[in-house]
Amino acid sequence: MEYDHTKMGRIATGDLKNALEHLGDTLTEDEVFLMISSIDPENTGYIQYSQFKDLVEERREEKAGSTEEELLEAFVAMGGEPDGDGFIDADKLINTIKNEFEMTIDIENLILEIDEDGSGEIEFDEFKQLLGCAEDNDDDGDD
Repeated sequence: MEYDHTKMGRIATGDLKNALEHLGDTLTEDEVFLMISSIDPENTGYIQYSQFKDLVEERREEKAGSTEEELLEAFVAMGGEPDGDGFIDADKLINTIKNEFEMTIDIENLILEIDEDGSGEIEFDEFKQLLGCAEDNDDDGDD
C-alpha cells in the first residue's frame, strides 16, 4: 500500500525495486528490468497488486530452492552424497566448525539434539536441521 500512490491496487514499475527492497529482496537493475518486462509486456507503467504478490511469492520460492542447493553442496563437501544420501561424520563436522571455521557455537549439543539415533552420522535431513539451529543460535551472541 505504501507504494500504491494512485490507490488503485497497483504500483508504478519504477517503484518495483524499492518495494521489493522494502521486503528484504535486493535486486540488480537487470533483474528489475527483466521482471518489469515479464509482468508489464504492454509497458503500461504499472504492476497490479496480484502480479506483485505473485512475483514476491516466486522470488521467495527461488530463494528457498537456492538455499536447499547450497545446503546440499555443503553436505557433499563434508562427505555426503550428491543425491542427499549418505552421511557426514559428526566428529569431522565438529572439527570443521570449531577449527576451520572457528565458530563458537556449541556444536556438540546441537548434534546431540538432531542425531536422533545417536549414530554419530549426520544424514542430510539432520544436516539441514543442524544448520538451521546453528544459524539461530549463532545470532544470539551468547556463544
